[in-house]
Amino acid sequence: MVTSRADLTLSAALRVIAPLVTLLLREGVTYGHFATALKTTFLDAGLDVLQSSGARITDSSISTLTGVHRKDVRAWRTDSEAPSQTRTLSVAMAVFTRWMNDPAYRDRRGRPRVLDRQGSVGSFESLAAAVSNDVHSHTLLQELMRLGVVRRVEPRSPGSGDRVELCVDAFVPSKSAADMLQLLSDNVGDHLAAAVHNIVAAEAPMLEQSMFADELTPKSAAAIGALAREIWEKAVRDLVRQAAAASAQDAQRRDAHQRVRVGMYFYRAPQGAADERVRRQPHPGA
Repeated sequence: MVTSRADLTLSAALRVIAPLVTLLLREGVTYGHFATALKTTFLDAGLDVLQSSGARITDSSISTLTGVHRKDVRAWRTDSEAPSQTRTLSVAMAVFTRWMNDPAYRDRRGRPRVLDRQGSVGSFESLAAAVSNDVHSHTLLQELMRLGVVRRVEPRSPGSGDRVELCVDAFVPSKSAADMLQLLSDNVGDHLAAAVHNIVAAEAPMLEQSMFADELTPKSAAAIGALAREIWEKAVRDLVRQAAAASAQDAQRRDAHQRVRVGMYFYRAPQGAADERVRRQPHPGA
């Protein structure tokens, strides 16, 4: 029997979301809750597909494409719920990364410098402004302090201004599940978007590659993980330097409307664990 492309796509999607379903169940999200929420995601994606193709957008066209009933489409399109507030976490992460890796904010030993909180050059205020003008430096500082990655230190002398320093060497918020889940959605969402782009888009493929090895001891697997972390630490410094230069160069250009995210991950597990999970999944056509 010939398997349709739709069935192949659904099978791949089920494999992709298997770890996410595990997370949902651990956090108390049942199938019913997820299915209800997924309806909105289908409608949002359906609208994007129709807009990108230049098709006429109606309740019927959205319903036909997504399979969602027209009354639900109508309710979704007329929903007057206010949009959620813009989060500052992604900007705070960018400030942290720039501070860690930009030579302008590192000392002679290559370590992140203690910064004056305010000032026109070499201060936290100027660092925040170099990353984004959309979020005030005070707001970003409060966010970084709340996350436990930045702290205030004593002034150089009585009467001088406040100073701040980094107190961790990796941006992994540990105080809030919401922050960790935001990182999950940002990082994995863009990774998946790059992979989908390479399947459906006519333009040049985006970078989305990996290496795989098995039959390893736990010690060998850990050593590979340590090497990957070392490689990333060097790569991110080069990337931040390039991004900072490009941001300054493009600041006043009308076509400066692109964003980028470059990531790296490492995962280890007992051999065969993922394969067994996939074998337990039913065939999409079953």
